[in-house]
Amino acid sequence: MDWIITAHIDRQTKTVDGVTFTNTHSGQKRAYGDSFYEYEVTSEKPAEFVKNVCCEFAYKCALPASQWREENRAKPSMENHFRSHFEFESRGEGKFFYRVTSPFAD
Repeated sequence: MDWIITAHIDRQTKTVDGVTFTNTHSGQKRAYGDSFYEYEVTSEKPAEFVKNVCCEFAYKCALPASQWREENRAKPSMENHFRSHFEFESRGEGKFFYRVTSPFAD
């Protein structure tokens, strides 16, 4: 495949396999804060397909945020905390939101 995705540059839009994603934010929202990579996504494809395209081509996803929270609560540790995690939600009518969070680790 000859896709070169640089869609973690603010406001860049890409379409892959019928999924269009626009980066709305990349980086920290405040000094010493976590880094966020956020996307507005549109597609007529099923949500699971859209999520997989986002994880592959918008910004590589790590583990779901729900799993990240659960594992942090069960066994709090630096190793568990500093893992990147993602959120994906349907906003109805072919619109989705995708975010990857990388905890601040400087």
